[in-house]
Amino acid sequence: MTFHNPNRRLGIYYDKIEANGWYHGVRFSTADVVGFYLGHKKENNVSVVFKGKQVVIGVKGKYEAENGDGVFKINLKLRLKIRFKVWWMKTPKFKPKFDCDLKVPLSVKR
Repeated sequence: MTFHNPNRRLGIYYDKIEANGWYHGVRFSTADVVGFYLGHKKENNVSVVFKGKQVVIGVKGKYEAENGDGVFKINLKLRLKIRFKVWWMKTPKFKPKFDCDLKVPLSVKR
């Protein structure tokens, strides 16, 4: 994931980032990302690894079809706690939520 701050006067504190991986409506993993500050006109790349801990029930047919196509449709939901910094002042925390649809290619050679 790439976080980008295009603003010249505003800094962003990402106090908490919770990333949830969903596969056809079933959450299969959650990952917490270490918080960071993103300054003016800056960009930060963040990597997240999802590891399933259980078999995803009820989507076997969809999994087999996507496995045959070589592309898996994953839904990434982010829950954040952020603050903004303007000059020396910091705002109270906001709790936005983001929803991203991903198409993840199968990386294992068959």
